[in-house]
Amino acid sequence: MSDPITRHHGLESFLGDVAGERVADSGARLTIRGDLGHINLRGDPANAELVTAVEEVLGQSLPVAPNTFSVGTHRAFWLGPDEWLVVTTAEQAVTAADRLHEATSQFHASVNDISGGQIAMLLEGSAARRILAKGCTLDLHPSVFPVGACAQSGLAKAGVLLGLLDDAPTFMIVVRRSFSDYLCRWLANAAGDAGISFSEA
Repeated sequence: MSDPITRHHGLESFLGDVAGERVADSGARLTIRGDLGHINLRGDPANAELVTAVEEVLGQSLPVAPNTFSVGTHRAFWLGPDEWLVVTTAEQAVTAADRLHEATSQFHASVNDISGGQIAMLLEGSAARRILAKGCTLDLHPSVFPVGACAQSGLAKAGVLLGLLDDAPTFMIVVRRSFSDYLCRWLANAAGDAGISFSEA
């Protein structure tokens, strides 16, 4: 298992390329969250004992309504009828995955730490929706995609998970690491005159 403390986000080259192009008053900001861990969880939401066991480990509810997420110590995103993504701090990911695996071992369920395969980014600012709309077919209007909503979709030919964290708006984008450099460069180009600044956490 990879060490969450020393894991690199793989976007150092990109950040170096755009370092001199950051604009303080840009219409959007993209923060690369290499400090987060990702856990894939699968199980039957109709199994009340399984759901209870998971919720006791997470310390929060498990979202069962389609295309929603719950917030507590972690963020738990609904991916499908029997699948979730738990996003937490890199330091907590290994322990949380181990505890979830132990808690669900008696059920037909699976728990996998997939932190090494994907990365989360936060896109925020007044131009965020307009930028995303250039490469995503989802309707991201607040009346359709409110705070607390999430969905898997394509963004500029990359498969992503989008979640709206607040009405700033701030979107969390989860993407495979192998597509992250491409996606960041696409976002930089899609921002156009609105401008976009980049940082890492």
